[in-house]
Amino acid sequence: MGRRDDFEDVENLFDELLDYNREVQKEEYANIQVKQKGYINANFFRKDMFRAVARGKRIQYKKPKVVWEKSDKEKLAISHSLHQKHADVLSLIHTDYVSISKPKPDGSYVIYTTLYRIAKAMGYKYPEKAIDYVKQYILDLRWTDFVVYDKYGGEYRTTILDDAYYSETRDIFVISIKGKNAKILAHATAIKIEKELNKRIVGIPDNLVKIKAMVRYMLSHKPSSSGYTLNFFFDKLDIGKSDKSIQVAKNKKSIFRRQFKENEELLKSFNIHYDRESDKVFYAEQLKEIMFELPVFKEKNPKKILEKINKDSDNQNSKNSKKNDIKYKEIGKKILLNDIVYTITEITKNTNDDLYTVKVQDENNRVATIHKVNLEMLNKYIDNFVDPKVLSVISGGTTNNI
Repeated sequence: MGRRDDFEDVENLFDELLDYNREVQKEEYANIQVKQKGYINANFFRKDMFRAVARGKRIQYKKPKVVWEKSDKEKLAISHSLHQKHADVLSLIHTDYVSISKPKPDGSYVIYTTLYRIAKAMGYKYPEKAIDYVKQYILDLRWTDFVVYDKYGGEYRTTILDDAYYSETRDIFVISIKGKNAKILAHATAIKIEKELNKRIVGIPDNLVKIKAMVRYMLSHKPSSSGYTLNFFFDKLDIGKSDKSIQVAKNKKSIFRRQFKENEELLKSFNIHYDRESDKVFYAEQLKEIMFELPVFKEKNPKKILEKINKDSDNQNSKNSKKNDIKYKEIGKKILLNDIVYTITEITKNTNDDLYTVKVQDENNRVATIHKVNLEMLNKYIDNFVDPKVLSVISGGTTNNI
């Protein structure tokens, strides 16, 4: 009985730690600010979430399928099958975006991109005709749950992507990274692969898709002098592993070995080489276009992380309680009114009703006052805000952050 209670306690800890609405602490916020600009959770490529194939019908498993397992407690399961095209799209969303919003207090942020941009980076001959493929890959990612079983006995679920929709009026694709996923990113090791390097990985042809999966796995780890045996990759990439025929399995392994020999120059461009004498694959030196960002706290135990977070929160609340003025979360946010971008500078509650008076300021420091404002409606304006710079970025072909 006690053991079950302990398990529930850990589950509750994860629910609290990753709660969508919990406002992140300043250390978490700073970590998210860094990671939102091109970083991806390294576990996406380390833990076999994407099969080493380039196509195939997307399968919904009867129950989440375990794709990575370190022990009876530590494992990862996913609800649908995903392959390397999904991995291509996910990596391009994070490296080849048009613009990114600033994180909100809960850590959530929005990525702006175009389907054409992703299709072009994927190497489609006619990107405009491949837009629907890209959109479907994004929706597949959005609808796929992954289930993490932690060594502390906890379990949490989330999706790989959150809301994703096409805005016809703005001609952009909007992808939401909500509070839970932002917090997961803050508490995980993340990898940043520079845009041009990522395009080279994405550009590895479909007939070498297992080589592509191997490259992603190796680059998502730090360099090692110990190397990997080919048998390791036979197992990891499911090369002959699930074939009932010994001869078929042997043929597939031979094909993979031949691909190694025929593509040595390609592998060398990623600092990967095969040593015939030891029959091992080495990634001995990290590419300069790759960076890692560690979790926000060195501590891994969710209980201790929450203790620190709650302690910091109590200290901050104590400081705020000493101030007489009321702090509204909307202050400092941007809204678009009559095609002019305003920043909210002051909010005052009216004495006779539940409405508010809001003062705003444009980039030229011109001040305006909006009377009888409903805060719920104001937050809808804030949530739907897209800086006009995003539109000019798309038409101009450059990348900025807003």
